[in-house]
Amino acid sequence: MICKNYVVSGEDVNDFMVMETRAYLSYTLRLLYRFLFANGFSKERLHALQLGLQERKDILVSYQDLMFTEPFFVEMKQCCIGDKITVESYFFNSRNECCAEVTKEVEWFDPVRSKVIAAPKHILRHFNAINRA
Repeated sequence: MICKNYVVSGEDVNDFMVMETRAYLSYTLRLLYRFLFANGFSKERLHALQLGLQERKDILVSYQDLMFTEPFFVEMKQCCIGDKITVESYFFNSRNECCAEVTKEVEWFDPVRSKVIAAPKHILRHFNAINRA
């Protein structure tokens, strides 16, 4: 669906130079924003529409550690966009071995009223068309 190459940086690791859970979750969210951007919904456009994303549940399954300075790539294999957005991302090392899987649930959020909202219909129309293609 969409993928991006990265290198494990110093801010991603713990004292043992192993990538931390929060870094996996952060890269997953970055890829979701990249996917939204590629489909016409930049952070600026979402802000203008008074829409934000609020993280809910995260599930991380780690198979092997990613280490400091190690190149890796993240692939978003599935993204269901509705009232809740569910994303499945897979992390691969430079040898193309799957190191981790993240399943993340995100909700649409109205920052003006400070509450979770249902998915806006004008946005769902765009993604329903993508899913049918």
